[in-house]
Amino acid sequence: MLITHDPQNIKMAAGEISELFNAYLNNSASIYVLSYFTEKVQDPDIKSLLNTSLNESKKIVEQIAILYNTIHHPLPMGFSRADVNLKAEKLYSDRFMLAYIRFMSRFGLTNYAEARSTSTRSDVRNFFNQCITSTLELFNAADDILLAKGIFIKQPSIPIPDKIDFVEKQSFLNGFWGDKRPLNAAEISRLNLIYNRNSLGKAFLIGLCQTAKNKEIKEYLIRGKNLSEKQMEIAGSFLKNEDLPVPMTLDSEVTKSTDPVFSDKLMLFHVVGSDALGLAATGISLSRMMRRDLSLALTRIMAEIGLYAEDGFNMMIDNKWFERMPEAADRKELMGV
Repeated sequence: MLITHDPQNIKMAAGEISELFNAYLNNSASIYVLSYFTEKVQDPDIKSLLNTSLNESKKIVEQIAILYNTIHHPLPMGFSRADVNLKAEKLYSDRFMLAYIRFMSRFGLTNYAEARSTSTRSDVRNFFNQCITSTLELFNAADDILLAKGIFIKQPSIPIPDKIDFVEKQSFLNGFWGDKRPLNAAEISRLNLIYNRNSLGKAFLIGLCQTAKNKEIKEYLIRGKNLSEKQMEIAGSFLKNEDLPVPMTLDSEVTKSTDPVFSDKLMLFHVVGSDALGLAATGISLSRMMRRDLSLALTRIMAEIGLYAEDGFNMMIDNKWFERMPEAADRKELMGV
């Protein structure tokens, strides 16, 4: 027997409110990044995918507004047409835009799955179920286009073992001295993901650095570019030491344009949001690493990302761009103590 409930009779939990809040802001920002991309893209297949992604972001923002309205929750301010210059020259290649969609879809799947796991009300659950489905379709479509055009960057292949084996010595965990085993499949995969994620981030930041006019913002963006480059060097060095191929970079997918495209607010929001995604992804990668040298390298990376993100948050606060997430009641203030 199917048991149903009226969501209006169930209070929206803190986790549901926070996930909707984040999804609203992220998709509000995506609308104006994707609006610019769709204005400049030339490849018809990539343009179609970008338009689909843009429409999905608009739909998500509209659906969250409906859900918030059921609990009389004010909508976040988010972003507007004033945060993008659609007339600016083309800053990124079509190939970069396709890579951007693929990586953002990948992160979207992770975020929406986490949001779904914290949701109880049927209307919120259904909303995040739909987000997962539509984002997965975008992710698959991006892969299909990359494969069809012969530009999919595949991970290295490794030999297929003859039999199942078990670890017998503690030296399996070595990394600093003694015998070091070769990288295993999980470690190779995560190092490639770290490299490719930062390759995309570095290229995106190069474009932002070229077009940013505010000195403080530009210096922050340059720091981010250098941090991405450092992470690429670390991940790449581990692969090179095993005679494994290092993925190609996306630096050449940025044009020479210096026309301002995005507002300082949107650029900073995007970079700080990407830092948060990078921290989460690096944390997952850390959990997959079994060699001590890999674990230490990723722990240091996470610390650097965290410090960089904190500086970005402080800049957003100083400029009054950091929208405050709903909080618990301040009982001390209400009681006057």
